[in-house]
Amino acid sequence: MSKIALSSKGHEREQQPAPAAQAAPAPAYQIAIKPVSFFRQSEETDLTNVHKLVTAMLDTATWTTPIPVTKDHGIVMDGNHRLRAAKLLGLRYVPCIPLDYQDPRVSVLHWTTNEPFCIDTIYRTIMSNGVFQYKTTKHSFSPALPTTDIPLRLLATG
Repeated sequence: MSKIALSSKGHEREQQPAPAAQAAPAPAYQIAIKPVSFFRQSEETDLTNVHKLVTAMLDTATWTTPIPVTKDHGIVMDGNHRLRAAKLLGLRYVPCIPLDYQDPRVSVLHWTTNEPFCIDTIYRTIMSNGVFQYKTTKHSFSPALPTTDIPLRLLATG
């Protein structure tokens, strides 16, 4: 039901509903450049895919996809193949997006069941120098992660 209000001149006019409150935009992702030694591999990789990445990176001579990692321990959330490629290329530094698992923009599921994956299991496994089998976890980020265009030569020399 509309409400009727009087204008300053005494004319009737329909009162407009107050605009709905808009959700605050998600904070922007921050991109950092970290030494390769900061990163902790979290899953095994497929060497064929790693070599494909190396070839693609050499073709463009740029790093385009920062690796999302835990900001406290450098655990790779997504990008184990990129990390292996960086090591094969002899890069000293890698672009990353430092996050944590409490960040509402991050979710992680078990690859085969799509059930939520236990974050404590990730920390226990990786911090004890273990790694998960290939395609154990599936991370998603909302909004999507940003891209970069960083020359590989800068990442090789610092």
